[in-house]
Amino acid sequence: MITPLPRSLDPLPGELLAGYVMRLAHRLDVAPDAVLRRTGLADYMANTQAITRTALSLELPAQQMRDFQTATRLTAAEATALTLLPLAPRYPPIVHSLDVVRAGKRIPSLDWLFPTAARYCPDCLVGDGTPAQTDHGGPWKIEWRLPVVFACSPHQRFLEHLCPACRRSIADHGVGQLIPRPTITGLHPVQCRAPLDHGARRSQRAAQLCGGRLDQPQLTPGGPLPKQLADLQAKIVSMLSPTTPAATAGQYFTDLHMTSGLVMITWPKARPTASGVNTHRADQVLAERKDPSLSMHVSTPPQDARACASILLAADTILSADDLRAALAPLAPVENRTRSGIDPKRHRSWDAAFQRNQYDCSERFQNAAEYLVSTHRKRRGTRSTGGGRLPQRGLDYGPQHVPAFLPLKWAERHLDAFTAGISMPVLRRTSAVFLVRRALGGSVVDAAEFLGLRIAGQGLGTPITRWARSQGTPDAYDRALDAITAELTSAPMIDYQHRRKCLRDWAMPPNAWHKIAAQLARQPSPRYISEDRARLAATAYVWTQVTLGETQFAPQPSESRNNAELDTAWSQDRFSIGHWIRQNKVPLYQQMKPLLDTYAEMLSHDIDTKQSTGQLTRSLANRVLSTRGDWS
Repeated sequence: MITPLPRSLDPLPGELLAGYVMRLAHRLDVAPDAVLRRTGLADYMANTQAITRTALSLELPAQQMRDFQTATRLTAAEATALTLLPLAPRYPPIVHSLDVVRAGKRIPSLDWLFPTAARYCPDCLVGDGTPAQTDHGGPWKIEWRLPVVFACSPHQRFLEHLCPACRRSIADHGVGQLIPRPTITGLHPVQCRAPLDHGARRSQRAAQLCGGRLDQPQLTPGGPLPKQLADLQAKIVSMLSPTTPAATAGQYFTDLHMTSGLVMITWPKARPTASGVNTHRADQVLAERKDPSLSMHVSTPPQDARACASILLAADTILSADDLRAALAPLAPVENRTRSGIDPKRHRSWDAAFQRNQYDCSERFQNAAEYLVSTHRKRRGTRSTGGGRLPQRGLDYGPQHVPAFLPLKWAERHLDAFTAGISMPVLRRTSAVFLVRRALGGSVVDAAEFLGLRIAGQGLGTPITRWARSQGTPDAYDRALDAITAELTSAPMIDYQHRRKCLRDWAMPPNAWHKIAAQLARQPSPRYISEDRARLAATAYVWTQVTLGETQFAPQPSESRNNAELDTAWSQDRFSIGHWIRQNKVPLYQQMKPLLDTYAEMLSHDIDTKQSTGQLTRSLANRVLSTRGDWS
């Protein structure tokens, strides 16, 4: 039965549960283990020892909460404030840990949340001069469990992670326990609990522990924080405070963590150059991580606060850029995700982490990362050539709004830089395919089939990406597509897919062709081409105008498939006559082009506006051009 302790302590502001237990044990002159048992925490720890260190510091389960309150005489609010639970709405790694604990699972190694207190401020541990802190030390703070807290704002110094006496990490011992070596009596709460002989069997005697004092600021001079780092730490602390909306803070920290992962993988590409910021520690720590034998996750932050600060500053600088996608581009080149890339496994590991956390990111980050690291958007189980990717979020157009052959004026404005080694027709066709894939998902083959392009998808974008990489601008083509997207969405939205479906077996009616031919000053010579052959060639040209497609992909009308002469002519005349019409140089075709263009406009209007299938069918079969050149 839990009874009140003979004496208790008031928690210090921001104090961690483990620190409170150590201070209370020191006041009672007992081992921390005795306090854990007397407050009802030890039984919980004994039953689930593998997850104790994180579980108890995350939140106290209902029964442990009641027992702890009874023994310490604390209120529920005071007891809860000793855990990470109040920070959970603003710091997603805590939420993820809570989900695991509440499901009764073993907590894995977590990114961006230290399992136990891993850093400390010597000045804070000295205390504030009050009797309680003079006797039992200052607070071990909850925020020191968060890797994003790399400095003590009140004392304007970096946090430390090594004991000044033994020079070992304070987090390298006591794995699996809320407090390292809790059965040892006599240690002050600010003494190092690391064993002197790291390789020897664990001893329960205090004499064989380091015992070095961590509240010795003179032994670990921190120096003043560089202004940019001080400002960054203030920004991060403000995000953790109740004054910042939880959703805003949660998205910021997820963006920061994901960007920091890319910074670490590609270091020193994004190394900060701010005045006074020394990146030497980050250089050392991240150089060691390049050892392929290390199994550390790519997104695991360094325990060294100085190294972590440089990484976080680089990540925050990227996130603050006006053009986030351009700022991220150097850290996520496509070639780093292939077998020939540098450290492709680490990039793929980052992609998997992003897939898990993407919906915790801000929409701005999701949209920027979508283009640069699209491997995380692959649809599972697909065997499609080029990768079965999921549709891009946040687009203002659908795949049906993309013409099969990009308008020349758009291509000339935005793709001219690529024409040195790539023909404009290929650029226009390829760009249409990639725009469709953004909206449709799937592979380039899927997108090409959607547009009715009967071409192999293998290497469709290879010439473009090869050019972009050779120019040192791997994101140049994507940015050109962005500009084309802006043109597409600012123009009236046309359902080109509907137009293609309506005309897939269409041929210009003979009476319509006769009306057009009657207005020509010179009739097509029978010795050159028959009336039906001329009409089918005009059909192909009109189809390209209505659908904004290419003549070579115009669907063959059934009437020509059933006629040997017309079948042969279809593969010849539609190209030759279509070419002369587009050239607009020969007098005959100079007269024919405006008539066919007007007829194409008429069909486009009918397809886009007719409400019933019957209306449209009659229009496609009967609509002709009057002798005055208007519609009838």
